[in-house]
Amino acid sequence: MPFTDRHGNELRSLPLIYRLDRDFQVAEAFCWHDPRPDGTTIEIPAHDPSLPPTEGNSTDFASVPPFLWGLIASYGKQTLAAILHDSLTYQSRLAPADQRLALRRTADETFRVALVDSGVHQLRARVMWAAVGAERYVHHGGALGPLLVIQLALGILALIGSVVLASLLTPWWLLLLAAPAVASLLWGKNADLLITSTYLGALYAPLVAAAFIGSRLEQLLATVIWVGTGTPGPAPKAEPTLRWPDHGTTLPPA
Repeated sequence: MPFTDRHGNELRSLPLIYRLDRDFQVAEAFCWHDPRPDGTTIEIPAHDPSLPPTEGNSTDFASVPPFLWGLIASYGKQTLAAILHDSLTYQSRLAPADQRLALRRTADETFRVALVDSGVHQLRARVMWAAVGAERYVHHGGALGPLLVIQLALGILALIGSVVLASLLTPWWLLLLAAPAVASLLWGKNADLLITSTYLGALYAPLVAAAFIGSRLEQLLATVIWVGTGTPGPAPKAEPTLRWPDHGTTLPPA
């Protein structure tokens, strides 16, 4: 019983207020009981109505880009853990700038534990944790943010390239598979984040690329139909767009 209401009863439902687009607000407070030996009980408060709709305890569940929805659900077993993470993320944004990265690191690790505690299998939870960890550095890592993204991209290209070159030329190219892991050691205690992000990123890259290209082709076809039929309203947009939201839990495979 990882999630309960404020009175300690098993949480069987959670009332939410829909604010259009992809934003929801938590209407009633609930709790998560950390199963770790030194864990505590965290209360996720109801949204403060005096705050703007997208501030406070606002959530878009797991912020999966819509073009991946056929592969990844934005809600499901991970929903309560995602709302918990959104709440902790918002609290970290209110902290002094020099504390935000550390607070987000704690929030991200709490998210991973809550996912497993909610029945999400270890690999999927690790994927989600890696995604929010990369987003953590983009928002709060300063100059380290771009460096992480560049190293992550180069690592994924190295892994894909090593497999392609080994298939076309010589198996010795497979030695390049170890390069991203070695390079990740430069990040110290965050090396596990780089290792996980890079290797799982390479694993999912073909699926993500195919889904993204498919969504753009759909937009092109929709635009042709929109122009040809004189349909009123705005031009079709590529849904989704890749974005790092200022709040919420941005995820690949979930």
